[in-house]
Amino acid sequence: MARFADYFIVVGYDQDKSGSEEGCGKIIQRFPKKDWEGTAFPQGVEMFCQPGGWRLSRERRAPTFFTVVLTDIESDRHYCSCLTFFEAEVNLQGSKAIDGDGDEDEEEDGMVQPAQVFAPKSLILVSRLDFPEIFRVRGPHLIKG
Repeated sequence: MARFADYFIVVGYDQDKSGSEEGCGKIIQRFPKKDWEGTAFPQGVEMFCQPGGWRLSRERRAPTFFTVVLTDIESDRHYCSCLTFFEAEVNLQGSKAIDGDGDEDEEEDGMVQPAQVFAPKSLILVSRLDFPEIFRVRGPHLIKG
């Protein structure tokens, strides 16, 4: 009998690789920590969960939800339900926030202040069961407890 969800993955913005305008994602946590026997962990999950790219924003964006079907080398399908939201972070590069306009904020007294930016974070449920509507409706409730 199949599990309702095989893996739960938290993917966040990788501050260590944020040198260019286009950032990268990294797996922050995964449950369980070891692969299930017979169900491989989906490789490259941090790349597909941000189809628009890993970009910082000066404004908090609305959460998004979508489902992707990944097929592994053995032709097994993995249904990945992805909930993405933006959380506030202090930009470690000073006042430069990447949001497309390239402007830098400076206080009137000439002091450069760290900018508050919002970084994407994704919560991903991976299942072999094709029930994306259940994950869309019940997924946030399962996470909240």
